[in-house]
Amino acid sequence: MKQLFLIRHGKATHEPMPDIKRHLTDKGIKRTRKHAGMLKDKQLKPDLIISSPAIRAFQTAEILADILQYPKKDILIDSKFYFFPQEEVTNQIKNIPDTYNRVFLVGHNPIWTDLSDQLSENGLWHLRTSGIFGIEFDTDTWQNVFQAPQKSILLIN
Repeated sequence: MKQLFLIRHGKATHEPMPDIKRHLTDKGIKRTRKHAGMLKDKQLKPDLIISSPAIRAFQTAEILADILQYPKKDILIDSKFYFFPQEEVTNQIKNIPDTYNRVFLVGHNPIWTDLSDQLSENGLWHLRTSGIFGIEFDTDTWQNVFQAPQKSILLIN
């Protein structure tokens, strides 16, 4: 079994600066901590966290790592999770090493909502900031996840 958690970054500032440098607001930090606590309560610790290179996404990943006792130094940054086409994102997912079974991806809308909507049995209209969508795939390889039987296992929105 492979489990994938699509996590949208927390609420970010709208100060005039390059988009990639926008950081979380106090509200974004608080809500991300709350949602990470819910993951901890469900004992959903990641084997791997991969983040977009955007500051707000990496801050979200750090909060998750802190609360879920995942080493911050092990957070990977992947530029393909920063506003790349969905095909690039799904290709990156297929290339995750099979040694990891539960993977957290921290990124952005619209891709995170679109992908969650496609993978959800009932559809998902919108993944809010700090939102988390988890899905389980009945396969042992990431290469085959999008062809494998799947079921939604978590939605924190």
